This record gives sequence, C-alpha cells and structure tokens, in this order.
Amino acid sequence: MKRFIVGYDIGGTKCSVVLSDASNGICIIDKRLFLTALGKDYSEVRKLLFEYTYELINKHSLSHKDIAAFGIGCGGPLDSNLGMIYSPPNLPGWDDVAICEDIEKEFGTKAYLLNDANACALVEWKLGAGRGVSNMIFLTMGTGFGAGIIAGGALLGGANGMAGEVGHIRLKDNGPEGYGKAGSIEGFCSGAGIAKQAKKYTEEKLANGITPKWIADGLPIEEISAKVISEYAKAGDESAKEIFEAAGRNLGLALAMLIDIFNPERIVIGGIFMRCEDLLRKAMEESVKSEALEFSRRACEILPAKTGEDLGDLASVMTACYQMDIECEPLSYTEKPEVMEHFESLFRRYSSLLPVKEKIMQGYCYMVNAYKNGGKLLICGNGGSAADADHIVGELMKGFYKRRDLSSKDIEILGEVGNKLQGALSAIALTQHNALSTAFANDADPTLVFAQQVYGYGKRGDVLWALSTSGNSKNVVHAVKTAKALGLRTIGMTGGNKSELTDICDICINVPGAKAAEVQELHLPVYHTLCAMLEEEFF
Repeated sequence: MKRFIVGYDIGGTKCSVVLSDASNGICIIDKRLFLTALGKDYSEVRKLLFEYTYELINKHSLSHKDIAAFGIGCGGPLDSNLGMIYSPPNLPGWDDVAICEDIEKEFGTKAYLLNDANACALVEWKLGAGRGVSNMIFLTMGTGFGAGIIAGGALLGGANGMAGEVGHIRLKDNGPEGYGKAGSIEGFCSGAGIAKQAKKYTEEKLANGITPKWIADGLPIEEISAKVISEYAKAGDESAKEIFEAAGRNLGLALAMLIDIFNPERIVIGGIFMRCEDLLRKAMEESVKSEALEFSRRACEILPAKTGEDLGDLASVMTACYQMDIECEPLSYTEKPEVMEHFESLFRRYSSLLPVKEKIMQGYCYMVNAYKNGGKLLICGNGGSAADADHIVGELMKGFYKRRDLSSKDIEILGEVGNKLQGALSAIALTQHNALSTAFANDADPTLVFAQQVYGYGKRGDVLWALSTSGNSKNVVHAVKTAKALGLRTIGMTGGNKSELTDICDICINVPGAKAAEVQELHLPVYHTLCAMLEEEFF
C-alpha cells in the first residue's frame, strides 16, 4: 500500500514542497522550491504552499485523499503539540500561525509540525552522521541557528517542542543581534550573523583606507552574505578567511557550552558547516579545546551532516513519519534536469513502461542513497540476465555517456595513470566468479551460489539488483532473502507475471511481457536509463 506524504520545509530564505512515498523508505518523488526572503507574509507563503501541493498531486495523478499526512519543519518559536508557529525571527509577520489547522481544513488530512532542528536531528540520528549513538546534538547553522537534541536514545522536545533553541543563548555581552538578542550564538554563528559581521568588518576596513577585494570587485555592502564571503575565502582571500576564522572561534565557544551541559557522543552540524568545514574547523577546534571539559570533549565527535543538501526536505517528511511511528529511511532525490531528461526520455520511447515509472524512480533513489553513503551495488541473474548483470557493471564502472575524468587530487595521488583512469560507481556482478561459483555449487548447494556472495560482499547500506525474467529463479530468490536478512535494499527486475521476486523485493520493476526474450528487450532500456541517470548524478 502506498503511503504518500507531503513535506513543507519552511525557512527564512526559502521554502520547499516535496511529494514523497514513505511506504518503503522515504522516496522523494518530486519537489517545488520558492523564496521566502522577499517580504512574503504568511498568507502569501500559504497560498504558494497550497498551489504547489495541488500542482504536484495533479502531476502525479493523485488526489488529496491519497495523501496520508503532511509534515512541516519550521524554525521556532512554535508549539508542535498545538501545530502553532509563533513569530520566528526569520519569518517576520508569522504571528500566531495555526499552520496545521489551515492545512487540515484545506486538504482534510492530518498535519504534523516540528521545530526544523528537531526534525533534522531525527534524520541525521537515524540515518546520517549520528547513526548508532544515543546522545547527539544536531545544529542547523543556516539563516538562523538552532539545535535538535537526542538524549538517551530519544528526541528531547521539552514542554512545547522548544527544547534546543541554543541560538538564543547569549555568547558575549556585545555582538551582532540574532534571535532578538545582541551577542547571541545565532548573532555570531548563523548565516545572517556572519553576514552582519562581514558588513561591519568591511565598513571598518574602508574607514581605515583598506578596500576588501569584494568591494573592489563591485559588490555593494548591502549584498554581502556568508555565501559570498565563503567563496572569496575558498579562493584564498585572507580578509574573507579572517571573517570565517572568527566565526569558527565563536562556534567553538558555543559547542564547548553544549559539550559541558549535555555530554554528547556526537555533534552534527548542517548548513554552512557542511559547505565550509575547511574554513571553520581549525579555529572551532581550538576554542573547544580551550573551553570544554577535557573528559567530555574527548568523548565527542564533531561532524558535518551526512544527508547533504536534501536534509531539510527529508526532515519535513520525517516530521510526519516520526509522529505516525513510521520507521523508514530517507532516499535521495535529485533536481538535476539532466537526470530527469534521461528518465522522461525512457517513457517517451517506451510508453509500455509507464505503469512501472514510479518503481524505476524508487530503484534509482535506492542506488543513489547507497552510493552517497559509501555503499555499492551487487547484481545477479541467470542466462541472458547474467549477461545483463555484466552489462550493467560495464556501464557503471567506467564512463557511459561521459568521460568521467578523475579529480586533480586523485590524479596527484595516482600519478600518470590517473590521467587515463575514469570515475567509477562500485558494482559487482555475482555472475562472473567462476572458481567460487563452481566450487560452492559442487561443495554446498548450487541454488545458494549468489546468496553466498551476497553474504561475503554485502553490508547494510548496499543494494542488490536481482534480474529474473520469470521472477522465480531459486538462486536469485535466495540471494534476495539473504540480502534482506543482512539489511541490504533489494531491487527486483522481472516480467509481467506475479512471482516470488514481486513479493519479496523492496521494490520490483515488472516490465510487460511473459516470454523471456520480450522481458529482456525491455530490461535493457530500463537499466541503460538507470545507469545514465546515475552517471549524471555523480559525474
């Protein structure tokens, strides 16, 4: 049964509306994005949220009755129990907003609200950099600065969902204003705060007869932002580096407080830290070392968020999943038009594949998620499907449509040979190990040859792609069962008839056709398209 969830990621700079399928992992099917930083009040934003929701529902041939729930991630102050947003500093005019009630009246579907930092903390804790620990703090470090706290294996919500508003804590007696308080952590460490400090720094330099490079390049002072300064710093500008070093020192002071109070195993930081870790870490670590209790500091890792730029979108969906007790993992989504062009082209050429369009996209999501998290792809099949397995590996392990030149760093490590190698997506065809296969078939059980290899190669986070025109090949079925027991995701690809693979795989792409040759003729354009999409995503 499909479980569609719409997520609203509401921020001071932008909002996104995402349509997801959470029936088997969070697969974000589609997304719309718009800016909130142009003076839009709540009524304008609500109109756009609803407009894009209907657009996505209609585009994917759904009705509002197909939506199981709405999830909203937003900065505080808010009351998650009442579904109310109370004047967040980055959303002027959002006073006493009954957002859950508004959504439920419009769509007749339950809506859930969480502080965005809490929602992001859940995603990073369950599947990101905080996975496997019981005590973790997630910091947003975006336009604003907030925290989500996992304590003793549970989300710390507080009396009304406001636990973790660390951006409001005063870091110094004087300093830039953030969250309505001068000298607050948000004033020093958020994107808006860094921009204010950069503007002040610029004005002071100009008053002393020194012209920073960004001003010499024609940038007006009012357009200075954390993003712009980071670009100058990454290009080597010493003044820009100085601004980020100051931000890193202040971030370290904030982290030292949190380490002393909460004694976390990990602090995971998203937003600016994810993109500018190299500019912040050294000064940050120096402050933490000088300020935090040594015993607590040594127990704590400080890591960038792992779920990347999709974190806010995933968190909005996770808001509903968490409060509905749905255990699921997020699957990656791409906005790259080159990826979607390959995908849509498949159905223009093969309209008979339209009934499995959603499953093909979900299979793509599984593989992207695995590769982004250091996993690999295992592929198995018999006869023509064995040839297809080897074919798929050939398209992933070297350039398909693209040359895939290595990075300058890899070329430096590899030397001259690096100029001839190509970028690879790790994939293993379980059909190509003749000595192992024949020995195991002779010594143990020929129907378990693929299962043995899955056991040896596979680890949680990998994906098994199982090909069988009938969907009932015993050795393929055993491989899938073994993969699922070990925590791998499983993609089946078979024909139009109901089969064992249809029942046991996480998803099964059942192309039309009953005869083996007919099925294989449609398998080829499907896996060619998926390989091309993956290449566009990573290269």
